[in-house]
Amino acid sequence: MKKIVIIIILLISVRAYSQTTTTNNKCDLPKDFKEPKPEKKLQSMLKMVGATLDDLKKHIAVEHDCDEKDVVILRVSEQMGNGMYSVCVMGKPMKYKRMGSVFMKADENPFDVAK
Repeated sequence: MKKIVIIIILLISVRAYSQTTTTNNKCDLPKDFKEPKPEKKLQSMLKMVGATLDDLKKHIAVEHDCDEKDVVILRVSEQMGNGMYSVCVMGKPMKYKRMGSVFMKADENPFDVAK
């Protein structure tokens, strides 16, 4: 009987202190949020191949059938050959990556031919 009571108490306490895994699929941006400024030297080099942040916004807007103003860039981490971007598309957070001059969702594998 003691073991059953201890197990029940243990299960209740674990359940009470466990983390909830509810995801918030909403971008809650403050009214004074400003998109990050791109590095001008890098953007001028990327302009030659058509891989600037404006091109990313155009790509996402076409992919999701929305206006460019509905795409908000949250974070940018880029180099000449690749880049990672966190964006908010129509209130929904998403991640994109760039390989060379090609933009794609971060979870996509361009070399997966089994589709």
